Amino acid sequence: MDLLHKAVFAAATGIVADALAARSGPGPGQRHAAQHPGRVADAGPLPRDQGLQS
Repeated sequence: MDLLHKAVFAAATGIVADALAARSGPGPGQRHAAQHPGRVADAGPLPRDQGLQS
């Protein structure tokens, strides 16, 4: 019974988290990663005006 409860709770939490993340668009980390595909050693930070957006 406990395992069933944990599975239902995990599924519901994942659905809610996905819905909340989809509402606000890509975050600063995702925008930064999109600038340089792959592993790049010299990728600097995003410009300040593109950082945290509400």
